[in-house]
Amino acid sequence: MTSLIDYFEIASAYFSGLDYFCYMSSSKKSRSKKFPAQQTNIAAKKDAPPARSNRALLPVALILLLTVIVYAPSLNNKWTNWDDEGYVLKNEIVTGFDISRIMTEQVMGNYHPVTVLVQAIEYAFFQDDAQGFHVISLLLHLLNALLLFFLVQRLSKNDIAAFICSLLFAIHPAHVESVAWVSAQKDLLYTCFYFAALLCYIGYKNDRRKRLLYVLLLLFFLLSLLSKAQAVTLPVIMLLVDWYRKEKFTGKLLLEKLPLFVLSLLFGVMAIYAQRASDSIQDITLYTFPERLMFSAYAIVSYLYRLVWPVYLSAYYPYPEESNHAFPAMVYAAPVIVLLIALPVAWFRKQAGWLVFGLLFFLVNIFLVLQLLPVGGAITADRYTYLSFTGLFFAIAMFTSLTWQQQLRHTAVIRWPLMICVSGWMLFLAYTCSTRTAVWYSSEQLWTDVIAKFPRVPIAYNDLGSYYQKKNQLDLAKKNYDHALRLQPDFAQALVNRCDLYRVLNKIDSAIMDGNRAVKLKPGDADAHMNRGIAFSIAEKNDSAFTDFMIAIRQNPANARAYNNLGNLYMIKEQPDSAIVNYNLALRYDPAFFDVLNNRGLAYLKTGNYPQAVADLSAAIANNPNVPNNYYFRMQALEKLQRYKEATADAQQVLKLGIQLPEGYLQQLIAASEGQ
Repeated sequence: MTSLIDYFEIASAYFSGLDYFCYMSSSKKSRSKKFPAQQTNIAAKKDAPPARSNRALLPVALILLLTVIVYAPSLNNKWTNWDDEGYVLKNEIVTGFDISRIMTEQVMGNYHPVTVLVQAIEYAFFQDDAQGFHVISLLLHLLNALLLFFLVQRLSKNDIAAFICSLLFAIHPAHVESVAWVSAQKDLLYTCFYFAALLCYIGYKNDRRKRLLYVLLLLFFLLSLLSKAQAVTLPVIMLLVDWYRKEKFTGKLLLEKLPLFVLSLLFGVMAIYAQRASDSIQDITLYTFPERLMFSAYAIVSYLYRLVWPVYLSAYYPYPEESNHAFPAMVYAAPVIVLLIALPVAWFRKQAGWLVFGLLFFLVNIFLVLQLLPVGGAITADRYTYLSFTGLFFAIAMFTSLTWQQQLRHTAVIRWPLMICVSGWMLFLAYTCSTRTAVWYSSEQLWTDVIAKFPRVPIAYNDLGSYYQKKNQLDLAKKNYDHALRLQPDFAQALVNRCDLYRVLNKIDSAIMDGNRAVKLKPGDADAHMNRGIAFSIAEKNDSAFTDFMIAIRQNPANARAYNNLGNLYMIKEQPDSAIVNYNLALRYDPAFFDVLNNRGLAYLKTGNYPQAVADLSAAIANNPNVPNNYYFRMQALEKLQRYKEATADAQQVLKLGIQLPEGYLQQLIAASEGQ
């Protein structure tokens, strides 16, 4: 932990330097410029520069320390089976560090090459050690908190508000999903570049002659877009910053943002295309437009509730279910609640610009994920609050700071009660955040938590079943798959998983039935064809198996598992040369797919290439020394190479692992080895 704290102090100094650089980039004239007040007594302190790194050291150190304490349990978390395999563990682009594919290909419906590149670098260092990834996630979260501190400090000229806003950002439980879930690293990365871009923008606005800051702004914005397309909101937020600073809206003001709007449009179109290509966008006719508007208002109210009282957080929030052709009352009440919030905010827009700024920052950044264009099966998600809640934290921080500084009328009486309430609320947030990190410890805890809160979520039972299957708890796996399919009979992924489970249980007819249903529901699903193909091959329906494997390869030409299965099929057909071709392709696309070495070693043995058979089987044994067949086949290859002593050692290991040898075979090897 000492080394981590050292790193945090270095990072603090670095971002203090970035803030100082942006500040010093302003001319003396601009630094002494008086910015218009957002309301009575809220203007920047006249001619007072923002706090320098020495003055910021104590609050920054406190933020870092509290965040490390709160998130320390997350460093022991494991991988989850919710997208971690698709994004990292089974992503050949990441595991193979293929730069050309990193820059050109989509991953699970997202084009975010910077995130993929970072995770490829992480994998190169940590391999499948989840702790290394979690350390990086925590470091990124801390950097974001630091950037936000300096950003709010420059924007508001209010150190107390900067501290409160940054601390709320750092310890709010809704942010646990983005920090404790490896697949959500894209949220951490795009927010980091987003904050850096805004910091550069404020520096540029203070002195437009400093073109380097504008170039850095464009660079950080591009990096943010390449980390996650949700960064497209930045140009709108820049206009909001102009409004907060009471800049005059001129053609020049819009023209300087034109390149950013063009980038936003380009990446927005690319994001929609990527989502459509991955079938992530739901059927838009599933709900009527008025219903989607109600759901959007319901989502806003849900986010506001979770902001204040984050005690019912979940990794998955399903859409409200209809009962007697009606949704829950809150769905219909939500638009009214949103209107009741909006009216007084609009009324006080001149007296409390900080409140309008904060709410609009939230709404602009949450708008794209309000499911007006439905993506995925959840109505809200905690990860969507990672950037958007910043606006609400800003409003809370400004209100608290201005009340404490007695700069708001009629609030003197609540000065101390407010500070006590805010302090107690922060302690509550810190405790809840720390306990929430434990929910992400494993897939079992994650999905059990979802089921406890939403017992009718099919995906939770399906993924919990998948976890149990990998732990070889097959009864629990089947129970959860069955439950998922009772809730949603057309749940293709649950059928694909149960098909594989039936194959493991040697219930091949049931496996083929589930495979047929899955393929009918999702004809283009590679996994559906893959699992049905394996069942067909076991049932000796080789032609049908061959067709399924080829379809899976057409869907994904880099599908290492499909090439391995095709190779196994050729081995069944006694065509080891063709099998080797496919095994080679499997290892080409996934060099870490060690199970292929077992199969290719046997294929080389069949073709008489004994040295290569020994090499493959030795590598397979080094990866997993408890597979008796590998010793058995290597023993045969070593005997053919007349390496009898080594063959004898393998024969003895085969017996230890419970496989019988032909009568007298071991004695023959011993005699041959003694004769050498």
